[in-house]
Amino acid sequence: MTSAAAVALALDGPPPDGDAHPPAARLTPREHEVVALIVAGCSNKGIAGELFISPATAARHVANIMAKLGFTSRAQVAAWAPPADGAVIPRRTAR
Repeated sequence: MTSAAAVALALDGPPPDGDAHPPAARLTPREHEVVALIVAGCSNKGIAGELFISPATAARHVANIMAKLGFTSRAQVAAWAPPADGAVIPRRTAR
């Protein structure tokens, strides 16, 4: 995108025939997993526990997702998230 197009988009919004939602195709498969966990209400620590990664790595995934989609909050990511295909992400319980 050129800088002129970016300014026009920022001032005028998306074109009428354009998609108002950022495409999910920009996200990696792992980022899609993180989005599902954000929708489920997981914190970075919760995401880390579910995916067996460090909380810092989970925070980086969340930051990358928000940057790619142009969002500034987890709530925006959750509201944007594509509808679930019926798959339920099991929540681990403390043992």
